[in-house]
Amino acid sequence: MAENPIFAIDAQVRRLRANGADIVALTAGEPQFPTRHAIVAAAQQAIADPATHRYAPAAGTTELREAIARQLPGATPWSVDEVLVTFGAKHALALAVAAIAGNDDEVIVIAPGWPGHAAAVRAAGAAPVIAAADDKLRLPISAVEAVTTARTRAIIIASPANPTGAVLGAGTIEAQREWAIDHDAWIISDDVYGALAFAGTVPHVLDEPTLRSRTIVVDSVSKEHAMTGWRVGWLAAPTQIATYARDRLAATVTNVPAALQHAAIIALADTAGPRQARDTYRARRDRLVAALDDLPGVTCPSPDGGMFAFPHIRGILDHHGWNESAPLAARFLDHGVAVVPGEAFNAPSHIRLCFGVDDDTLDTAIARLRTAVLTDLMKPA
Repeated sequence: MAENPIFAIDAQVRRLRANGADIVALTAGEPQFPTRHAIVAAAQQAIADPATHRYAPAAGTTELREAIARQLPGATPWSVDEVLVTFGAKHALALAVAAIAGNDDEVIVIAPGWPGHAAAVRAAGAAPVIAAADDKLRLPISAVEAVTTARTRAIIIASPANPTGAVLGAGTIEAQREWAIDHDAWIISDDVYGALAFAGTVPHVLDEPTLRSRTIVVDSVSKEHAMTGWRVGWLAAPTQIATYARDRLAATVTNVPAALQHAAIIALADTAGPRQARDTYRARRDRLVAALDDLPGVTCPSPDGGMFAFPHIRGILDHHGWNESAPLAARFLDHGVAVVPGEAFNAPSHIRLCFGVDDDTLDTAIARLRTAVLTDLMKPA
């Protein structure tokens, strides 16, 4: 399998920094503020308890699965038997795809979209098929229908999405429900950025109960609780899917450590932390989007959630005769700012910038980007 392009860029940044380069990285989707003290303290206390020094249930502790079930989307209550604790949402996604698709199957992924979706499909032996969003980063159902075949088993959706920050509207969600029923297909809902929707709540495929029997939800504590390194996520699905995923997890990694699960319980009880993170990201989004929109050759839609800006940079590319954004990303790196080229997301006329960094780092990045564009990339003849 090909290396994740975002990991490759981060590795390049580490090499440059090791050689003394001053690089501001707006690459990884990772909060830069620390995990809240109460969560860390809970983990420390749990590690000191001999009960956590043993195996935990493969599906996860009952206490954590109950806490997850209480905050899952939809009006119909979830059972703990429908919830599986995983090593982050990426692990949950891989288990979800493997449970419903394999050789000769197809799973629809959205472009622009996070490369991990297609990677999970390939890991299961299935083929990722791209449905392209429109110029305004919306997903018309016609784009999904156009790539649906008899081999289609599922679609992976995310709202807010990575890298666009776009939220699927109620009409799009309803069209997805009808599509899934018409084609006897599954919906895998990647909810990792759901708590970082700037409007507070977003439409969800499970707002109506009709899709409960063919929907799989994956999520984690990583983003809104600044716990990317803790690797605690979950899968929620009909019991037969959750059971299959549990058995596959047990056969490979046994269980998520009990002490980390205890910390996740404390995280899920914390509503102030995610709200504070959302407000902080909204303010940083506004600053970054305004700065990018002020640059020649750049237009930047304001994301509805998450921690990424995804500007359209076709004006700069055309000015240099470039067909993709990798050369632009390389030039920005020369000016001390690392960004992700849009090719990583099947969108070569864009770049992705993470505003999960602290305010001083963001200010430095904005200043360097402005200098790069005005004095180098788009300077007057």
